[in-house]
Amino acid sequence: MIVPTLVVLVVVIGYPVVRTFMLSRLKYNFISSAPAKVVGAENYLHLAHDPIFWQALLNTGIYTLGSVAIALLLGATLSLLTEGFLGRLRIVKAFLLTPWAVPFIVVAFLFRYMFEQRAGIVNELLMHIGLIHSDLPWLNSSFRAMPTVMLANIWTQTPFFFLIFAAAVASIPQEVVESARIDRARGWTMIWHIKAPFMRGAALVGGLLMVISNFNDFAKIWAMTEGGPGYATTTLVVYVYRMAFTAYNFGYSATIGVVWLVFLIIFAVLYIRTMQGPRR
Repeated sequence: MIVPTLVVLVVVIGYPVVRTFMLSRLKYNFISSAPAKVVGAENYLHLAHDPIFWQALLNTGIYTLGSVAIALLLGATLSLLTEGFLGRLRIVKAFLLTPWAVPFIVVAFLFRYMFEQRAGIVNELLMHIGLIHSDLPWLNSSFRAMPTVMLANIWTQTPFFFLIFAAAVASIPQEVVESARIDRARGWTMIWHIKAPFMRGAALVGGLLMVISNFNDFAKIWAMTEGGPGYATTTLVVYVYRMAFTAYNFGYSATIGVVWLVFLIIFAVLYIRTMQGPRR
């Protein structure tokens, strides 16, 4: 009965992975009349000395881990703060989930217009309250572009973590909570020793899913900055796109994709082992 599923996985996942690995051993330019040439490990050696690749890898780590960590903490905090919201107050929970329903491309353009240097509402508000005295180039600054893109990403991901943590908190048996209260567990003690263990599974699954999602996040970054200014917001997926569909260097872009996949698998394994804790 699992054969149909295995066939789908082989066709949809297995074949592209194998094909990408084969392309990574070629010098292959899509628009060139020259035939594809087998170069073996030459692409990988070039990748090891490519400063743009290492910059893209660093940007990917900052964008992914920073966004997930902040969104996870915000989602957990909101779930605990709204735990007792019943009746009409449930509309607050529904309101907090609305950013997750907005398409990514809409979010990207929304934040792009908000952080426009001359016509953006963010600069207008900051100037109105006196925090700045001239327009700031949020998306045109190599220092500010990445935090700005991450802010848009965090805004879309926090509702996801809020939802899974709210479900985890709601699943805590009331007997456990009442027993802790009898033992005078309050405030931080109640959260850390009673509720946090029940939220750990949600953090494991949600965090891993969002890390994978952010590693593959292309739409928001491309719509807001196209990886710029320069390479300030260029992540691995943006670099792969540029190599494949701007430079038409499919062999080198496949090499980046293979290394990207290896990094992602290693991170997933280490992340799961860390979150599961030591084995007994």
